[in-house]
Formats: sequence, C-alpha cells, structure tokens
Amino acid sequence: MTGKLKLLVVDANTDDRVIVQEAVRKAGLGVDLVFAQNGKEGVDKANELKPACIAVLDTILSDMDGFELCRKIKEIDENLKVVIYTGIVDAVDASKARTAGADDFCVKTTDGAPLINALKGLMEP
Repeated sequence: MTGKLKLLVVDANTDDRVIVQEAVRKAGLGVDLVFAQNGKEGVDKANELKPACIAVLDTILSDMDGFELCRKIKEIDENLKVVIYTGIVDAVDASKARTAGADDFCVKTTDGAPLINALKGLMEP
C-alpha cells in the first residue's frame, strides 16, 4: 500500500462507480480509488485501509444500507472520514447520515460535482 490517500467507494451500481472514478480523475484529487460492491466488502476494505482513506457510501446496498455501513466504519476508527451519497433527494436521509456519524452527505449527479466538493472539504488540512 502506498502512502497516497485511498478513496473507498461502496456502491453496487457500476455506472455510479464509473461516474465517481471520472469525477475524481477530472478533479485531480490525487487519491487511489478502491471499490466495494456491498456493505460487508466495504467494512472489510475500510478495516484494511484505515486510517488512510475516505469512504464514500451509497445509501442502497444489497446487504445493509449506507447508514448502517457508516456506523460500522466509524466503529473501526471514528476518525475515518465518511461521505454518504445517494440518488434519492430526501431531507430525512441527510439527518440520518449525520446521526450515523457521516462527515458529509450529498446527492448523486451525473458529473459528481457535489461529491467532489464534499471530498475536497474533507481533504483540507
């Protein structure tokens, strides 16, 4: 593992993973991308990569929702940064994300701009 910051993206949707990958590349964030397709895989990878990662979690996964996954990741290391992102615009989800311990919450877009803004905010010293 290099010393470069890892960006763990947990999303079952291939198209959404590609959008994140392209947005991160275009933004020049300088992170290594690591992908997981479900909550269990996300927990395993967060445990392996800690503390050199930021986790980006979809709210809808096959084995657990992103809020539960956020809580599990924060149990691994409360200092791990977590962004919950979703395609469903719902104020209740933003509140649930904060309650779960997420550092930020954003809505999925086709260009990934809200996610990039959230990541830049978390990456600032």
